[in-house]
Amino acid sequence: MKPLPTSTLAALSLLPLALACATGGAASAADWPQGPGPNGDWSSTGPEPPAHFSVRRGVNVRWRAPLPETGQGGVTVANGRVYVASMAPWDPANALDAEEAERFKHATEGRAVVGKDIDAHCLDAETGERIWTRRIEGSVPAIYTYPFSDATSASPVVCGEEVIFTNAAGRVVCFDAEGGVRWERVYTPAFDGPFNKQFEPVIVEDGARRVFVHMEPFVPQGGGPSPTEPEDEGALHGRWHHLVGLDAATGAELWRSEDGLTQYNAPTVVGGESPRMLHARGGPHAVPERPVGVTLTRLDGADAGRRSWRYEDPRGNHEASLQTMAHDANHAYWILKEPRNELVVLDLATGEEVRSISLVEGVTRRTFDQALGDWVTEEDVDLEKGVFPARYSMVAAQGAVYFQCYATAWGKPTIGPAYSFGRVDAEAGTVEYLEVPTDLVSASDGELEYLWRTPRVARPLNSRGEEVTGDDRCRWDGWDWVFNGSPTRVNDRLYFTLASGVVYVFDAAASPFDGAALLAVNDLGPAGEVWTANSISYADGRLFHRTGAEVICFGR
Repeated sequence: MKPLPTSTLAALSLLPLALACATGGAASAADWPQGPGPNGDWSSTGPEPPAHFSVRRGVNVRWRAPLPETGQGGVTVANGRVYVASMAPWDPANALDAEEAERFKHATEGRAVVGKDIDAHCLDAETGERIWTRRIEGSVPAIYTYPFSDATSASPVVCGEEVIFTNAAGRVVCFDAEGGVRWERVYTPAFDGPFNKQFEPVIVEDGARRVFVHMEPFVPQGGGPSPTEPEDEGALHGRWHHLVGLDAATGAELWRSEDGLTQYNAPTVVGGESPRMLHARGGPHAVPERPVGVTLTRLDGADAGRRSWRYEDPRGNHEASLQTMAHDANHAYWILKEPRNELVVLDLATGEEVRSISLVEGVTRRTFDQALGDWVTEEDVDLEKGVFPARYSMVAAQGAVYFQCYATAWGKPTIGPAYSFGRVDAEAGTVEYLEVPTDLVSASDGELEYLWRTPRVARPLNSRGEEVTGDDRCRWDGWDWVFNGSPTRVNDRLYFTLASGVVYVFDAAASPFDGAALLAVNDLGPAGEVWTANSISYADGRLFHRTGAEVICFGR
């Protein structure tokens, strides 16, 4: 088999950020102190991590650490430690009683394998050995290995020698280095819809103070649907989610954002002299926050929580905040799925729409011809079936926007380019699609071979080999309608992880977007025995990942 090509990668030029790293200074390549990384947008620079790794074949695996139960939040690395959360070990004896099952039926979708509590873990970054574990209670149940989010979805955040864990089921706890509780905050999450909470908390610096930026639902102060009796739990529907700034030293609330965001949204931090957060509104299941569109919100100073600008989408789009936004030094981006099928380009400084680029008209499509053993290129193609950009798959790099395309949706026939990734040149307006293999496996003769257009299976096994799930959709491989983890950008490498544990690595410096741009197809474990909904983390030349069963460290 011809190996995938490699390339020499140039370092990225990133905006300087006012984010607080683990030691309180500038963001360091030696740390990944929060879920979306040191820059708050799933990016970092530093010593080149391995492009190729495999748990199946033991390639570049430094250590593996079992977890007591499944979970899906990010892996945080700082101060020589790894922090990660898992659901509390499932016990059928802890199932909801009839009254609670009825009360929380929207959040749990009527499932039985649900729970409110999570476990916070501290591991040694060099060995994976567990240092301590602490239980964090919640109030609203989440489905175990739900293919969209669970109570562990918000990743830990390191601040100095302390670490802040969020149980998305209703509690934030700050621990010291020994696992002692410094402070905690209890709140009531929305539970009048599915448990879809994609927000990732971050730490920012505001003068001498560090601020923990969090998301909670509140009764709207003006406009829009609003409960008439805020104290009545029956009036929870209609609460709007807002950014909340908490004093990282005490947990005291400092501010709430002027504009809301949906609980589906996964914002990114925009750096510079003053940190800001790009967040959005819109989504299914009657999310109430309005107007649909994107906001850039200040995170420090006297205007913390106030918007720098707001973009109101005139198209009536309701799901762009699930594709999530991306940004670079000049632009913010968000994608409108079919039938609109556009990439909207906004001026990052003003929020004004610069242009919109069709994702289906006059595109370049590269599909793999197995008989020829190579990709075939078609120019100026109109995609009659449209394209469905995968949720949370957008990433900006080198003046382009990349995203995964769902190959099917709810098991229905192919939408747009099958098993492909998209690349949009934001300046030129050109759109390219590249088909990729669905896996790399051992053939009967012992050689490795790529599988093409072959669905895979995810399986939510914990470290004891038990399948723990409250939703059969968690067996979908990530090419169908599930929420894969956000892609991670390290230097010019882009890492996309699918629910089946297949990890694609692309060279963002490659042009055109052809087979040479695909650097590797990796795995997190045996085919059909892995489930993950997590993003990859990077620290000091090493990669950290997690599945339902374990944390894995990759490095040379």
